Amino acid sequence: MIRRRLYIEERMSRLAVWSLRTAIFAFPVTFIGAALFATETLDFRSALYTVLAGVAVAVLALMLALAGFVVIWNDGLKGLWRVIGAAALALVLIMPTATLAALGMGVRNLPDVTTDTEDPPSFVTLGAVRSRTANSLAYPGDRLAALQLDLYPGIKPMSFEAPPDEIFRGLLALVKRHKWLVVEAVPPRDGRDGRLEAVARSLPFGLRDDLVIRVRPIATGTRVDIRSTARSGDADFGSNARRISQLFAELADQQGRPLRR
Repeated sequence: MIRRRLYIEERMSRLAVWSLRTAIFAFPVTFIGAALFATETLDFRSALYTVLAGVAVAVLALMLALAGFVVIWNDGLKGLWRVIGAAALALVLIMPTATLAALGMGVRNLPDVTTDTEDPPSFVTLGAVRSRTANSLAYPGDRLAALQLDLYPGIKPMSFEAPPDEIFRGLLALVKRHKWLVVEAVPPRDGRDGRLEAVARSLPFGLRDDLVIRVRPIATGTRVDIRSTARSGDADFGSNARRISQLFAELADQQGRPLRR
């Protein structure tokens, strides 16, 4: 006698299917926004909205995955691994964004920082080649100067006894060591100021910051002024002031003790 076996096909949870599809869709949305910003096709604000849209889709995928898990647990449907995969993919996008947002809440932001708020170093070449969507390079004036004094009172010019050409060469070496993109390097000549313009990448998003260094001959030697400004957006995560302080510290190690400010 042949025994018959009854097979009951387990149904697939539709929530599991759609949670995984939604999580997979969130990845290209997020990375397209990041790629378009990296190539300067989109300005920072538009790219940020695109990335946040991808993260929002990832949040939806996570919610679907959680709902799918509850249904699978209660009704015994298939799709557990799809739910787990969807939740993992969603968290890959959600966690870094949430972490950066939390860290950014405690950071002091100033999009334009300079050692000389009365006569800030001027951009020449970078002012001509930047995208139209970039922040203006015109210094905002007294309002920003007062805010900088409150946030970063230690950001001031630095003077050395060494001649201007020596200081300029030292600064150029430091900029290249940091692998910042040197756009123009005009050495000081015949009593005229030297100027060094460069582009740096800042954490955590790899945002472009524009940097100009002025090397000015003075009676006692050389005065150095630095201006660092965010190319896009209003937040710099403290990178501008940090960059200036770091460069001055390295210059002091290289050239010896600076003159008293």
